[in-house]
Amino acid sequence: MRLLLIGMWIAACATAWPACGEKAASAKADESRLRDIGVPVRSVTWVQLHAGRTRGGEPCLYVAMGQTGDNLFVLQVDPQTGKFRRFASKVASTNYPRATLMGRSGRLYIGAAYAGRLLCFDPAKDGLEDLGAIHPGAATFPCQMDEDGEGRIWIGSYSMADLTCYDPASKRFIHYGRMDPVDMYAFPLINTDGTIACLIGMTRPHVVVFDPRTKQKQVVGPVTTAGEQTIDLLKGIDGRLCIRSSVGNFRIEGTKAVPVAAVPTPWPAATLPGVQSFFFADAEDQIYRKLEIRKADGTARTFKLDYAADGSRIFCLHAGPDGCLYGSSILPLHLFRYCPRQGSLADLGRCSSAGGEAYSMANFQGKIFISAYSRAMLSVFDPRRPYHLGSRPEDNPRDLGPIDAISCRPRSTLAGPLGRVWLASVPISGRWGGALSCYDPTTEKKTPYYRLCGDASCYTLAHLESEKLLAVGTSIFGGSGTQPKVKQAQLCLWDYQAERKVWEGTLDHPVAMLNALLVGPDGRLYGTAIGERRELFVFDPKVRRFVGGVALPPGNPLDLGLQNGPDGKIYGFTSDSIYRLEPSSLRLTEVIRAPSAFDIAGPILGSDIYFATGQRLRAAKLFGD
Repeated sequence: MRLLLIGMWIAACATAWPACGEKAASAKADESRLRDIGVPVRSVTWVQLHAGRTRGGEPCLYVAMGQTGDNLFVLQVDPQTGKFRRFASKVASTNYPRATLMGRSGRLYIGAAYAGRLLCFDPAKDGLEDLGAIHPGAATFPCQMDEDGEGRIWIGSYSMADLTCYDPASKRFIHYGRMDPVDMYAFPLINTDGTIACLIGMTRPHVVVFDPRTKQKQVVGPVTTAGEQTIDLLKGIDGRLCIRSSVGNFRIEGTKAVPVAAVPTPWPAATLPGVQSFFFADAEDQIYRKLEIRKADGTARTFKLDYAADGSRIFCLHAGPDGCLYGSSILPLHLFRYCPRQGSLADLGRCSSAGGEAYSMANFQGKIFISAYSRAMLSVFDPRRPYHLGSRPEDNPRDLGPIDAISCRPRSTLAGPLGRVWLASVPISGRWGGALSCYDPTTEKKTPYYRLCGDASCYTLAHLESEKLLAVGTSIFGGSGTQPKVKQAQLCLWDYQAERKVWEGTLDHPVAMLNALLVGPDGRLYGTAIGERRELFVFDPKVRRFVGGVALPPGNPLDLGLQNGPDGKIYGFTSDSIYRLEPSSLRLTEVIRAPSAFDIAGPILGSDIYFATGQRLRAAKLFGD
């Protein structure tokens, strides 16, 4: 996902930096200049399966399904026939059923992100209802839920490691607040004594026990370091809670952690009468249409669920080496292709073992290198060969694994220097210092350069070929669950032959990130900055100095939103507009104004420039009649 904190930096950006150019001219245009191509990927995410019963008491399956293009929905499936009914949430921004729980009453509870609402499918009412906001301002992303002996639902949430209790009898939410003063995630489970243990993430993963009678909380067991040690909280078959970690296993007794040799068998998931298991046979391909039900007698049936899905949001667009447009959907990660010559749009399927989305791509030797979340997984696809994902040399796409040990969100990918593929990434959850890393396709060697920019993250790249340098734009943000440790984004110059940083500097006002870099036709470096001002800056690599800038049109500058046009000018995106920059004069012209139409920046192919609005692939004609 795009970083949520970006909006905090740019919401009030009414000023800009016009010092080195004329005031930007405006050439407004409306939505009529934009055309829809289609929805490339229609799939679902955060799929949760539960055994339950219908209003009449008949066994059934409930399937909660999220989608990035619209609100979540629930399927009630007849396990004998595969027939189903679909119930959609009507509450805005309830896209993801991140936390679900089948209560002992037969009600299915759903903690919906990012609205932070608690939904419920009650068989007695035969419908999906909204129970309300979990904890406004504190719980946007429910992490986990559990039910206590009195039937109350305990909910742990992001972004304040919040713990809230919902009482179905009174229909009230009771707020207990933060379970940790620093970290942001809370995953609660109920112990046999009525205390609530919360696994806390992400910078120092540990367990906190909360006693609802005394309102006291206590850290229990080891406190680990993200990325270096592991820890998990689980409920055993006897209902007692245990900690499983790389530094030892423990049983939680009150507010103490008692060492044990091994953790017990986990609490079993509920199933249907006469049914051994149920699952989606196509889950590995992130399709979720083939529901397989295996009975206790060894027989199995597979049902195709032909439900309606509104589409998966587009996260990345890229011009391939074959003249086609390629892109990635988000949750699930599918690669799609649009051929302008044929007008064909195709969902190619999974292109990586990563499950999130491709953040960036680069062409090298006729192939597309795809960098994906999570763990900055790298894969390579040759458009000339048949499609079959795997990790063997003959597979296509071929999964090459994570680029290094700490990278997570590969914001920028660049190919060429030293015959390698370079990635700039934000680190894994709970860590700071996003790396610059590279992959050599000839030797298959991966080389990371950790902490190139200290506690900042490497975010965007450009190749200064004449100077034999990589330009690296940074972000002040670390991995998920962290707060920034640095105050200012930097521009760094990296000598890839000497393997050292030769220069770094920044603008003369607060900047949170440099989110796009481009070497212009004049050899100068152009970039967009997010911070106190909304601006496009110019950097001269020969003198290693920022030499100018210009105010951007309204809207947020888009990641990777700059490119050279066939007319010698530079084109860019904000969330509200497409603009054109004349490099020699720094005269900026707003070409198309369409507020909130531009979510993802795409390339220029032929006479068109491509972009995404939500799940829709779109284009606008820029050149020709």
